Amino acid sequence: MKSIRRSDNRNQTQLLEIREEILKHINNRINEMTSEILQKIAISSIKNKTYTRFLYKMDKYCDKKKSSKKDALPDKEFLERNSLLTDLFEIPHIRSIYNMFLMIFIYLFVSIVTSDIMKSGTSYVGTNTIRIGFAKFPTCIYIWLFMQASTLNVYVAFILWAYQRLRFLPKSSILKLWDYTWLSIFILYLILFIIFPIKAILDANLSIGCSLIVIMEQIRMMMKTHAFVRSTAPRFLSYKPHSEIARPNGSTFSQYLYFLFAPTLVYRDEYPRTKRIRWMVVIRNFAEVGLAIFYLAFILEHLIIPIFHIYGTQRVEWKWFVENIIKSIIPGILYLFVGQYLLLHAWMNAWAEMLQFADRLFYKDWWNSTTYHMFFRTWNVVVHDWLYTYIYKDIYEIVVPRNRTLSASAVFFISAIFHEYIIAFALGFFYPLMFIFFFLLGFVLFFVRKLITNNIFMWISWCSGVCILFSLYSIEYYARQNCLPHSNYYLDLFIPRSWNCHEQFNA
Repeated sequence: MKSIRRSDNRNQTQLLEIREEILKHINNRINEMTSEILQKIAISSIKNKTYTRFLYKMDKYCDKKKSSKKDALPDKEFLERNSLLTDLFEIPHIRSIYNMFLMIFIYLFVSIVTSDIMKSGTSYVGTNTIRIGFAKFPTCIYIWLFMQASTLNVYVAFILWAYQRLRFLPKSSILKLWDYTWLSIFILYLILFIIFPIKAILDANLSIGCSLIVIMEQIRMMMKTHAFVRSTAPRFLSYKPHSEIARPNGSTFSQYLYFLFAPTLVYRDEYPRTKRIRWMVVIRNFAEVGLAIFYLAFILEHLIIPIFHIYGTQRVEWKWFVENIIKSIIPGILYLFVGQYLLLHAWMNAWAEMLQFADRLFYKDWWNSTTYHMFFRTWNVVVHDWLYTYIYKDIYEIVVPRNRTLSASAVFFISAIFHEYIIAFALGFFYPLMFIFFFLLGFVLFFVRKLITNNIFMWISWCSGVCILFSLYSIEYYARQNCLPHSNYYLDLFIPRSWNCHEQFNA
């Protein structure tokens, strides 16, 4: 009888194990079927124009995760994912829109070139603008190499500070002196890093294109070095000898070097990496970068310069301003599209592919924005992540705890300052339109997201803002060439010449 009972118990155990395996298998199959259904929903949603919104809500395009610290804001999360347009271009309908833009460019190119040849017998097709815009390019490279070398020295100085401070007693006076001394050196380095490249630009009288390269690379390197120091310094600052916390390890030079060239501004020791480099993808993206630069030069040479180059050479009426500002809408919006595609898609994806950087969420579906609150978060994810991680979070969690308004205000102010800084030194004059539009108007529209929630309004505001900025900056650029300067040198630096240019025709 006992043997029969043991046999029954063994059989019951086996039946329970079999039942658990069956239930586990059924559960796995249900999960797989659910995933397949969700994928089919995603594909079918293309037909009713909700695909991009569906993508935006998927975890794949969410780049924040809950922080491990109590009452802290979410942290940036790096995942293996494509850029949004890369995924969208796999859809035939979206790919057709890309082909339409390419067709429009070809048609515009052929029509303008044909018109130029018929009128004057020749056409520069943008090459003259590129040649002038990137004059003294070798000097630009020398300045860049100098800046790049200085950023490598930041790593050496940081390692010296970090490991030397471990030898000092906690809370000792010499430790505080050591920390504040190196902090002062780092701040001084950032100040000199701003001054010397700008001085080199002014002394060499670099062209607009080369000036843009130097200034944007200068800001990128400053953001990178700040991100590295801000992300790794707390490891050493929080270390206490004779405690359970392990002795901190600094980042290796190879990790720092990789970060300097990786298409991200948020530092991590490790990033998601792809398995191989697809060189055809690299070549295609760099080819698109070249074509985009050519397209921008072509637009400037044929749609902008012919309109505004006469300013300051003859009297113009107010009708001229209204007419040509409206005419600037098309070239302005083309610059918006092509510039964003050049920098945040083609250029970033080319470097990401070469460095096997797997997270390629450089932007989101900004074109679907219904508020400026959404637009500023999706237009440029790379810069937004840096501002969020190192400005907004630090102010919100450390400087003015739990004050979102002041934190957002600081982000807008810093961003507006650097936008105006780029424009001012690239064009060679101070005309704070970008600061006014970005900090004052953009800041206000950012906080009225509950009153204005319409995509059509967003497109109207983008077109209006771009055409006004394009027109006024172009007018001031030619006023600086054709109009008489102010008698006071310093006032001439800060007062737009276009405001008083008409007076020379009254004399």
